[in-house]
Amino acid sequence: MSELLDYGRAGRTLALPDIIDMHAHFGNWSWHIPDTTAASLVAVMDRVGVKSMICSHMQCMGADCARGNREVLAAMRAFPGRILGYLIVWPWSEAVVKAEVARCLEAGFVGAKLHDLSGFPYTHPSYTPVYEAAHERRLPILFHTFGQDHQFAQVGEIARRYPDATILVAHLRTMNEAGYYRIAREHPNVFVDTVGSGAARGLVERGVAAIGADKIVWGSDAYCYGLPQQLGKVLGAKISDVDKEKILAGNARRILARRRP
Repeated sequence: MSELLDYGRAGRTLALPDIIDMHAHFGNWSWHIPDTTAASLVAVMDRVGVKSMICSHMQCMGADCARGNREVLAAMRAFPGRILGYLIVWPWSEAVVKAEVARCLEAGFVGAKLHDLSGFPYTHPSYTPVYEAAHERRLPILFHTFGQDHQFAQVGEIARRYPDATILVAHLRTMNEAGYYRIAREHPNVFVDTVGSGAARGLVERGVAAIGADKIVWGSDAYCYGLPQQLGKVLGAKISDVDKEKILAGNARRILARRRP
């Protein structure tokens, strides 16, 4: 029996004090989202029992990253401790990126989110200030991946080059599922997140069997996906409640505790 699954099935707030959503978004984008306020995110978090959510702005897929970071910062200040921030950058130049990284870290952002929809590879030199800061301060970097080998190769290179950074590989999915497990096994600082629109039967169980619950973190991808649905695929997985707690809370807590000021 799973006490956590029973809570979820009953629609009750989960009995874990510190669930941390490691992959969420904030702000408007090119599709309709009924309510993009920070208050709407926090209301859903309260309903299901999520303590904190680390958000990057939807502009991680666009070029107006400075505006996106300002909007996330406003949400962080409106809901301290509930909304945390991943900084985002567009690789205009190394100098521009370095200045934005310094500004955001001074303001209290806890990590970075990079997306290759920009058309730039993750190994582009302009991203260097992000990696150097993450290595120096032991910060998490969330990389968008979608099961493509070239993404894993680039992220693996960054993981090797900056071993004190925590590398989060997004969107565990059945397409090239083995690639996610391989990069997590090869690099001590790489974790895989559970985010995905589909909830392929047995995917969470296979992930735990392949790399262990200690290497998996939970995220919702809100606003893109529903918080309860993304929680449900972990709650309903045929793994122990101890492993569910690691995925939903314990691993994230450990990652964030590594950060240096």
